[in-house]
Amino acid sequence: MMVSVLIARHTPGGVFDFISFGAMLCVIVCSIRKIGLREIYLLFVSVILAALIFLRLDTAADAIQSGLRQGAFLMAFILLLTFLYETALKSPSITACGQFMTRQPPGRRFVSLFFGSSVMSVLFNLGVISLLTPLIQSGVRASNPTDSLNSIRERRQLVAVQRGVAWGILWSPTALAPLTLLDLIPEIDRIRWISLGFAMAFVVMCIGWLEDRLRFRSLKRRPQKIASPPLRAIGFFMAAFCWLLLLAVLISELFDESIVYGLMLSCPIMMVGWLIAQQSGVRENAASNVVQSLKEIVFDKLPQTLAVSITLACAGFIGRAVAALVPAEQFADLVGMNSMPHFVFLSLIPLAILGASWMALSPIVAAVFLGSVFGGLASLPIDPTLLALSISSGWALAMTASPIVTLVLLMARMSGYSGTTLAFSWNTAFSTACYGFIVLSFWFLTAGR
Repeated sequence: MMVSVLIARHTPGGVFDFISFGAMLCVIVCSIRKIGLREIYLLFVSVILAALIFLRLDTAADAIQSGLRQGAFLMAFILLLTFLYETALKSPSITACGQFMTRQPPGRRFVSLFFGSSVMSVLFNLGVISLLTPLIQSGVRASNPTDSLNSIRERRQLVAVQRGVAWGILWSPTALAPLTLLDLIPEIDRIRWISLGFAMAFVVMCIGWLEDRLRFRSLKRRPQKIASPPLRAIGFFMAAFCWLLLLAVLISELFDESIVYGLMLSCPIMMVGWLIAQQSGVRENAASNVVQSLKEIVFDKLPQTLAVSITLACAGFIGRAVAALVPAEQFADLVGMNSMPHFVFLSLIPLAILGASWMALSPIVAAVFLGSVFGGLASLPIDPTLLALSISSGWALAMTASPIVTLVLLMARMSGYSGTTLAFSWNTAFSTACYGFIVLSFWFLTAGR
């Protein structure tokens, strides 16, 4: 399925598109025992929408193919990214970086975990949660098992990681939000988006740090030895980060494709190269170790991602299908896109995405739908880069304020805390402050228009 999606970008006639559709269906059928209620619900919605398209549209075949193509792209993307994530998990340097971040004194720890998890999510995506959550919990509990403040220390660190991963999507070059929207909305200035997103994420980090300090200001702080930075491990991580981006850019230039395609094709290449690099200094069985690691990733770890990949495939199809059923120009008029002040419209999009996430619709469904509709307009009355930034801001907001988005569900499963605790009890004040900042940001960026 992954190979057919990559080849389909360079072959005329759509033969490999249909091969990828069939392969995607095979993946779903073979995974039927691994999926849960969420995936069944999304598959059911996808079937209903496909039936409505056949009944109501004259261009039903084109609309269905568009939805299937988007679904196959997202499924292939998350599966290819799994190669990178699982390879990174095997790196001692990555583990050392994670341990260093979690062992900072309270004054630095929030910033360390927020910023560090954002940077690490470039390679890991949501896999940062799987890496850092066990490190945080084991580190807190091992330092002083009988300390009554352990639960609070654990909470503060988990919240910092959750917020860092969520808001890192505003600027991360490998985040799913921008990679999806780049394919849907033309004329987005990606460099400007990254710059504005990084600035907004920095302010959000300051908001989170201040909220954390005020909420726990009454706690007595005990002296703590500052851990020495693992410079060698940090160097290896940055080298891997740079190699990934360089490889993605080279491939995109070589094939005259988008950076999205370059990143997808880079993942398996990066996996093999990184596994070989991890054997540096090993004199015996280095080749067999690499082969064994490859087998483990492909035949054991990759199937564990199938439920998430099906969720994303359904989300991509649903977003495209709903967009096909809703005329773009009429939708723009209905929501007041042409008459509403720009900063008001851009500020309402994050609320709409958050509301959809509370109704069990993943932010990616809303993002694909909005991207498809707005991308289908003859001309956008709003700056497309700011529109994309608004959609990704809503995505980030949902990842801290909704109990049933993928990030919160994953952290709940890993940590033992409920989704409502992670989203509502721990993040309501923070999310409210962040939304206020979003409104101010778009007012400033549009000069109040």
